[in-house]
Amino acid sequence: MTKFWIGATALALTACTGSDIIPLSLEVPNSKEAIIFRIDANQLVPWDTIQIADGVLKTELPLDSSGSTFYALSFDHGASLRLGIERGDKIKGSVSLTNGITDYELSGSDLSERLLAHYKPLRQTAMLMDSLDKQAATYQGLENAAEKNAELFTVYEARITKHRDDLKSMIEEEPASLANIFALYQSAGSFYLFDPMRDSTLFRSTSDAMSEANPEHPILKVFIQSAIR
Repeated sequence: MTKFWIGATALALTACTGSDIIPLSLEVPNSKEAIIFRIDANQLVPWDTIQIADGVLKTELPLDSSGSTFYALSFDHGASLRLGIERGDKIKGSVSLTNGITDYELSGSDLSERLLAHYKPLRQTAMLMDSLDKQAATYQGLENAAEKNAELFTVYEARITKHRDDLKSMIEEEPASLANIFALYQSAGSFYLFDPMRDSTLFRSTSDAMSEANPEHPILKVFIQSAIR
């Protein structure tokens, strides 16, 4: 979903009080197994593999000492998603896969809901790219294939512009959210929507807001070292 998997491997899990364990319940039809990874600043750390009974994933996710912990979930039918948990969260939702593209909804966690809001324009872009690829395949061998493909590219460029604008608006709306780290590294295919050099003002203003709200978060520290020059 992004190249920036961002964890300080030394992060300690907090002592497991009631508020440090976050319940998770997801309806996942047609899936039998989920693999859960904790997202550290530089890597994905395998956390657990869970068998899904009767189409519902039920588990509990611990917070680490940062107080805002990120997880990546991968399901055996191909869907995947990212969660961000904080104290007091109780996450419920549903996950499905349509034409190879993840579709999910959830509630009960401000950070996870923000990650979902950032994912929705990416999903729309992925769906459009899939549709354009199929259309392009029908143009092979036609005399005007180049002209038709150019028209498809114009549609693609318009979608990328809207995707970027929508994401930028959401980042600026809540600049202190740690979810912005992942949003700033979104890509459409091999094209990254934002660039630390070209979009230095956005990167710096967002970094400043996140740093004020989360001054010691290890993922943010790595983000600043990597993206802010």
